Amino acid sequence: MSRSTSLLGLAGAVAVILTLSSTALAAAPAAGCTWQRHSKTVIKHLQRHGHSRRVKRIKHWWSCEAQPTLFQPQPTLPVAPLPTAPAGEEPAAEIGHLGVKAVEYSYTLSRPEVNAGEVIVELNNQGEDPHNLVLEHEGTEDPKLEIPSTPSVTQASADLTLSPGTYRLYCSLYSHESKGMVATLVVSGN
Repeated sequence: MSRSTSLLGLAGAVAVILTLSSTALAAAPAAGCTWQRHSKTVIKHLQRHGHSRRVKRIKHWWSCEAQPTLFQPQPTLPVAPLPTAPAGEEPAAEIGHLGVKAVEYSYTLSRPEVNAGEVIVELNNQGEDPHNLVLEHEGTEDPKLEIPSTPSVTQASADLTLSPGTYRLYCSLYSHESKGMVATLVVSGN
């Protein structure tokens, strides 16, 4: 084997290794992104044997698209002491918060229990289908409370006034409830 043939073989081996390593790096998942496949039609004009030919090719490539973070951690700020209420005045009622994550056919609550009174309920739809949230106060004639249908990967919120008791949460869209999209929330008295 001549020296030029062995160098060519070595160069080919290095090229294969570089190609494989760059492919492996490109396929490695990155935090906070989803891989998107792109395609583009490319038209080339080739000359072969004195004839011009038009060749259509499809070029494919992948890119890492940033995924929107729905709950971004906020920087911690110093907390100022709360002013004390003058004697004889009642302190203002605290507003409760409840986060509800919806995916296909299940809810995950940020907490299983909240205090009665004003509560901000946020529906975070991380599923592929639209979902809504109905809160039904069990054992009472109270009207049902609802956050309307929310599209995929979006959020909706509502300020609700909840009485003490047990609430059944469910998605009222076609057959979602029967497939298990149900949760229970306890609202305790103050």
